[in-house]
Formats: sequence, C-alpha cells, structure tokens
Amino acid sequence: MKICIRTDSSNRIGSGHMMRCLTLAKALRQQGADVHFFCRPHPGHSILLVEHAGFQVTVLPLHSASNQLSGYQEWLGCTEAEDAIDCLRQLHAPVDWLIVDHYGLAANFCHAMRTSCQRILVIDDLANRHHDCDLLLDQNLVPDYLQRYDSLLAPKTPRLLGPAYALLRDEFYQNETVKREPGRLLVFFGGSDPFGLTRKAIEAIRQLELTPLHADIVIGQSHPEHDQLQQLCDSSSRLQLHVQCSTMATLMRQAQLMLGAGGSTHWERCITALPGLIVTVADNQIATTEYLHTSGACHWLGAAEQQTIAGFKSALHDWLQQSEQLELMGRRAASLVPLSGGPRAVLKHLLS
Repeated sequence: MKICIRTDSSNRIGSGHMMRCLTLAKALRQQGADVHFFCRPHPGHSILLVEHAGFQVTVLPLHSASNQLSGYQEWLGCTEAEDAIDCLRQLHAPVDWLIVDHYGLAANFCHAMRTSCQRILVIDDLANRHHDCDLLLDQNLVPDYLQRYDSLLAPKTPRLLGPAYALLRDEFYQNETVKREPGRLLVFFGGSDPFGLTRKAIEAIRQLELTPLHADIVIGQSHPEHDQLQQLCDSSSRLQLHVQCSTMATLMRQAQLMLGAGGSTHWERCITALPGLIVTVADNQIATTEYLHTSGACHWLGAAEQQTIAGFKSALHDWLQQSEQLELMGRRAASLVPLSGGPRAVLKHLLS
C-alpha cells in the first residue's frame, strides 16, 4: 500500500500536525505500507525529524509571499491550487491513500489530488471549511463534536470523531508502572513555544519555595531559546531540560502536575491521568480546553498573551498543595481516552 502524507510544521504552525502524522506513519509502516511525506521547509520545520525516522520526504518549494492570501493559507504560503500542482509534479505514481493534515488545505486541494490518489483521509480539528475526502478524523472533544461536520462533508462520508482516535505514540498505550512523585512538574508548551512561555514557567518554578519540587522541562529541537533555557536549567538542581523528548509518557506518569499548552498534548496527558494547568496558545485550542476545564479534566489558565511569571507561580503554588483535587482531575482526564483506541483504531479503517 502506497501512502502520501501532506502536512507541515514551523515556528508559526507548531509541530503538532507533523508529530501526529509521524505517529500514524509509523503505525502504517508496521503494516507494510510505503509512506512518503510532502512538506514545505517553513522556518522552524521538523522535516529532519521525519527523515531521521526513516521516511522519505519530498520538500516542496516555498512560494513568494502574496497579499492575496488570508487566514490559514498564509501559513501554507500559497493557494490550494498551487499546492496541488506542486504535489502532483512530484507524485510520480498513483497512491492508495492521501493523508492531509493542514489548516490551509481543504476541498479544492483534495479534489485536484484525486487524479493520482485513490482515497483521501483528512485530519482536522477546526470544522471551519468543506472537505472532499473518503474518511475524516478529528480527535478532539467539544460539545457538538458528533454533528459539527454535518454541513462540511458529503452525507455518507465516514468520520472518526473524538479522543478514542487520538494519534498517540505506542509508549502511551504500554502498561508501564511508574510511581507518581509528589512535587514533580512537567512543563511543555509545544515544540516551538512561540510565546516564550517555557522561560516564564522556569522563572516561576525557580521562585517557588515548596519542597519537594522538581520540574522536567520539555522543548522541541527548533525552540528558539534552546541555549538560554539550557543555561537556566543547568543553574538549578530542581530543573532538567529534555530536547525532543522520546520518553514523554514516562515523564507524564511520574509528574504530579503539568503546566503546558492545549492541542494534541491534551490526549497524551489524559491517557496518563496527569492533571494539567493549561494555556491556550492558538484559537483552535480554546473550545476543547474550555470543554475539558468544564469537565474537570484540566484547569484552564487562559490565553498565552495573558500569562505572567507571577501568575504561573501563584497557580503552581496553589495547585501543588491540593493533592486530592489533583487526583480527581487526573481520574476525570483518564476517563476520556480509552487504551483500546489510538492509531490502531484508525488503521482498521485505512486498511479495510
């Protein structure tokens, strides 16, 4: 089976789309599929990470900036038609499945790609545009998640909806016994952290006088403040920096509390029963984070622009002294993501 994945990553887009596609690609490869990525080299991209995982990547050209682009197509860097032309020029043989995970691409792109793609899977979580696909995946949880694509898809298009289909790495489904440690924090604001929240969190933790206290700080390879953050963590025995962490599940099972961003990390946190103080770093994270906050599966601190060192310090100080409330939050989070779901549940549909 030949699979083509069209996705991107950058300082502006983040790495979430690329990471969940990489997780699905690895699961497909285990089933014998030939998987090929098509990506654009936006600043802060994660293409090397995909190549190091053993996948072939066709690097599409960057287009000159155009004033006619708006919304998420500014992130794409071209129109849907131009993107399809670039892909089709490099697609030398038909593929069984095209997987599209990109806010800047929708029905027009997919319709053009059907000349060389037998079936199309769209991964989305915005529900703000029409799609031309044979299968749609949205792993997020919002109040109307079962109905919100009704007007955006052909009526009989199959849909995989909710965190039962969250594309989490294998490590999150392993029955690993790790003892949760009081006073242990996990800080993760995404691979690129465009608002510099990691630095603020570190400064807040350095000011806390609670004992015991240890913080695992996780960043991506493309984090713009890598060197400065490393120096801050080296200066305190309470802090340990992890770059492009491959043991996130273990860190989540050890931590008593997470301070971090929304997005796909929600489901990693939930499946490991980890309570979270959550900051939304993009508008598309608000609906799910608000829903989880209302459900008691996290505590929403607000938007990234509102966060301060003093605010982080106060929130951490208060919540780390509420062990019973944290345990309750963790149980509610764990109830949302079944261990029987994930990439394997998605593969059943793709392979059939």
